[in-house]
Amino acid sequence: MKEFYTSVIELRQPISRQFSSEPYECGWANEALFFLTVHPDIADFNTIVVRPKISPDGVHWVNAPGDATLISEPGLTAIAQSHFGGWLRLELSLEGAAQTAMITLHLALKG
Repeated sequence: MKEFYTSVIELRQPISRQFSSEPYECGWANEALFFLTVHPDIADFNTIVVRPKISPDGVHWVNAPGDATLISEPGLTAIAQSHFGGWLRLELSLEGAAQTAMITLHLALKG
């Protein structure tokens, strides 16, 4: 029987310019799915560039294989990861205008 776990990584977190989510240890999982919500009440940006980051130890980070996800409006976005080290997090870069947003980030793990 597979294990399944969902965690709230960030809850209604205001962000600006560059932001890295809290790291999460998930080496036991085979699959990871980030659910990123950009709330409409604070959404003054042109684009948010989202890159999953992977780490063997939670200290040293590299970009996960694959392309960045581009977000241009508030709403819910899913970002899947199937090849990662023991730790995951997201790095968000805002472009344009006042460069502010509010996010909620869930991480669903299965293994």
